Amino acid sequence: MKKILILSLFVLSISIPYAAAHPFTVDTIPSSSTNAPIGVTEVIVHFSEPIDNNFSSLKVLDSNGEQIDNKDSKYYDGDYSLVVTTPPLEEGVYTVSSKVLSKVDGHLVPNAFIFAVGDAKIDVGTLTKQDISDIVFLPEAGARFPGLVGQTIVLGAIIASIIIWGTQSKQLVKKELDKLENFHHGKFMTLTGIGLVLVFASNILVLAVQTIRLETSVIEVIKTDFGNIWAIRMIITVILLGLWFGMDRKKILTIKNKIPMLIITLGLIGTSSLIGHGAASGETPALILDYIHNFVAAVWIGGIIYFVFALLPTFSQLEETKRDKISLVLIPRFSMMFVVAVGIVIISGPTLMWFLESDVSLITESIYGKLIFVKIAIAAVMIGFGGYFQFKIQKNAERDLQKGTIAIYKKLRKSLKFDVILGITLLGVVALLINGTLPAGEINQVEAQKVSHGFNSLEFSENAKFDIKISSFSSGTNTILVKVSDFENKPLYDSDQIKVKISYPERNISPIEIPMKIIKQEENKPLEFQGDITFGFSGKWKLEVEAQRKQNANESIIIDLVVKPRLTDLSTKIIEYPLPKPSKPLYPLYDGNDSIWISDPSSPRLWEFSIESQNFTSYSFDGLTSMLLTKDSEGKIWFTDTPRNQIGYFDPSNNQIITKTLPKIDPIIDSNTATFIQADFDGNIWISITNKDIILKYYPKTDIFEEIKMPTRGSLPFALTIDNEGKIWFTESASGKIGFINPKDNKISEFMPEKPLASPEAMIFDEEGNLWIAEHTGTAIIKFNPILETFERVSVIDKEALPYGMSFDRYGNIWIPQHTVDKIAVYDPYNKDLIEVSIPTVTSFVQFSTSDSKGNVWFVEQQGNKLSMVKTTEIPITINELNDQDNFSLKYSEIVSPLIAMGIIATSLFFVKNLRDKRRLNELIMSG
Repeated sequence: MKKILILSLFVLSISIPYAAAHPFTVDTIPSSSTNAPIGVTEVIVHFSEPIDNNFSSLKVLDSNGEQIDNKDSKYYDGDYSLVVTTPPLEEGVYTVSSKVLSKVDGHLVPNAFIFAVGDAKIDVGTLTKQDISDIVFLPEAGARFPGLVGQTIVLGAIIASIIIWGTQSKQLVKKELDKLENFHHGKFMTLTGIGLVLVFASNILVLAVQTIRLETSVIEVIKTDFGNIWAIRMIITVILLGLWFGMDRKKILTIKNKIPMLIITLGLIGTSSLIGHGAASGETPALILDYIHNFVAAVWIGGIIYFVFALLPTFSQLEETKRDKISLVLIPRFSMMFVVAVGIVIISGPTLMWFLESDVSLITESIYGKLIFVKIAIAAVMIGFGGYFQFKIQKNAERDLQKGTIAIYKKLRKSLKFDVILGITLLGVVALLINGTLPAGEINQVEAQKVSHGFNSLEFSENAKFDIKISSFSSGTNTILVKVSDFENKPLYDSDQIKVKISYPERNISPIEIPMKIIKQEENKPLEFQGDITFGFSGKWKLEVEAQRKQNANESIIIDLVVKPRLTDLSTKIIEYPLPKPSKPLYPLYDGNDSIWISDPSSPRLWEFSIESQNFTSYSFDGLTSMLLTKDSEGKIWFTDTPRNQIGYFDPSNNQIITKTLPKIDPIIDSNTATFIQADFDGNIWISITNKDIILKYYPKTDIFEEIKMPTRGSLPFALTIDNEGKIWFTESASGKIGFINPKDNKISEFMPEKPLASPEAMIFDEEGNLWIAEHTGTAIIKFNPILETFERVSVIDKEALPYGMSFDRYGNIWIPQHTVDKIAVYDPYNKDLIEVSIPTVTSFVQFSTSDSKGNVWFVEQQGNKLSMVKTTEIPITINELNDQDNFSLKYSEIVSPLIAMGIIATSLFFVKNLRDKRRLNELIMSG
């Protein structure tokens, strides 16, 4: 029981870090990732804390990346929001880039969101995730770290010297007292002097970093709200330095002499709280609690530093026995001070976190939360050392003293030095937290997680706005919430009813009306309606919402809903079909009818598998191998025969295979390495000649080959595919680029992310026009948006997997063969989930896949000599499961309340123990 109490106490004692605020986006108009009506003329962004308009701005960019706003950013409704005007926006997708300066902590925070105008389609996945440098400001953390250490040393040394040394009975060292006082004076002044120098240096570094960040002068930086706090902090630092020089001239320092420095240092600590999350919250209790935490941390860590580098060295002037005795008697006095501090944290810590963030899931999933866990681990080790001092070192020393011998000084000093290292490391983590964003500040990632469990959309009719939310947005029973308002977010004065209908025209399901009821009705606020909506199966449903008006025409909108199960709601089974003869199946291709065609690098033949009859048929030709496949507009199956330097095709009209030798390409001394093959819409055939930096275009009607040279030498063109406009896309395996060839003029365009792609060797387009690329040695797939020209990376689970040829299933999930492991990965681009499905055959060596007309995924096992199909079955979500998902949540208060109670009990017990230890040891030593 004692261990449980101690553990609870430890966790609570370090549960709340020092923290500073970052202004993150709270709300936007138009809303992020939604559609606004044509003609919008302004963009408004609300932030979580006050911002400085002189160094803050909004930019509105069109789909070409051109800034189209009027460059007139200004406050909208006080210093928590900005507005920028634009010309009337036409249909399209727009990006809003913000860069705002916090009035609280002085951080210049970048962010961005996208919205669409009119009927333009928007892809939420194109938003760039926040980099850790946008969440934890590393240069600022480095600049503030010395100041954090310095103020901790100064305040901790002053308070510890007053409580521990200043009030300690010195009867034991009465003869050596003058000598000890002089020596202690020197050590105390040296330690506090180092602390003040660190604070002063940190102030200069902070000002330098801020000046560079804002790209302005020092004077302009000081004029900002943050600069004002910095100036106050610098003035306090200078005053403390002046007091330090005055105290250094004194021979002996009394408690009274230290009081002025203590009071001024408390003001120095206050400047840290004025740039903290507590101040940013606008809540006075939160600001007070934040200050208490700054204070308590200084008492704890600064006190340890004082004990190691001032007090224990002072005892070195004593003869060995007295040195050990006074070291022993000071342990409980030292511990009492920290137990009191911990007791304060137990109450104030969780309370402060309640003001700042009480969502347990956000805390645990954020970078901020992960830093807290690191801090908890370090602090737990430090507190463990405290327990070691009491229950091991102190106990053994007391037993030895009763026997007439004692040796504690050296053990204590050695152990505490390690504690000091941990304390400074902990302050380094604290420096990151000081410059870290609260969990809710990681807004893009949080919203992405929310989307994965529901549907959110803001739709507009001629005179009304519909805010629609559906959870959990999957087949089965869901909850739909609808809020109807005018464009100014005010209720429709003549409407208090809505009609909601769903239909599935492709399957002749007529509109079904959904009963809706009012769940929220507040004065001057839009009505909120709720109902249960059931999707019988996954697919493209239509949703119609109509606001019933009494004095005006009804307002209605119709939207398409793509209902799909999450990966966890899919049951998968792999069905394997062994080929009738030994072979090395490489590339499967669905022909659009009933057959899966399979290439065979082990022999000159093609395999045809009938899906209906489940029979294999082989077709031989004059050559060596068949490698990659494509199908042209006439239904011919084309292939590359790389070692024979030829291509060929299977003609379904006569079941014959015709081959064609590729032309010689400079340098002729090297044979051609033909890899991928792709048919275009005109029946022409494209072949990548990987080793010659050439893509060949073959015109079957005229029997002519045309060479298209890659712009980049040594690029190694590899994979080929075609988009809806007929452009031929290619990957460059060596140079890490992708690009396309315009077949009208053979003009080449290339694209590459900041870091070259690692062996891009397979690609496929999705229904929305995004290009997905397999980074073969980069163990990832890449989503490329051809309109915005952005890259988004998704790492696979197994770092040895080598992802390859992808395909989509009926739900829009991407299936990714991994030919070095016996698993095939599947990624849900809507919900951003990734799992792996095991392949029954060991050493299957899967490289490529294809999809049939029903959305079934097929792949071949080259070493297993099998064709396999992935059979997926949706597991319906029941009403009870939905209710469980909606109702279950780990509440912050349910976790914290019992821990606070246990912590207070444990603190009380430890305080009483230390008090008794102090009295007992004093009596024991004085009697000895």
